[in-house]
Amino acid sequence: MNLMQMIQCGGNPKMILSQMMSNSQFSNNPIMKNTFDMMNRGDSKGLEQLARNLCKEKGLNPEEIISQFKH
Repeated sequence: MNLMQMIQCGGNPKMILSQMMSNSQFSNNPIMKNTFDMMNRGDSKGLEQLARNLCKEKGLNPEEIISQFKH
């Protein structure tokens, strides 16, 4: 199950990320480690920039993605 499915099913994102970080596959990933560290520090601006960068890298429009979550 991917992260978005877990969240949509009522999972706590912080708890889900904590569980993911206990998996060595994720804890050895520098992007995941950075994401988890920003989340723990409450760095919402950094998390938003990371999400926008990932959208750009994948050819997605971040504003459209945000709009989908608001509905």
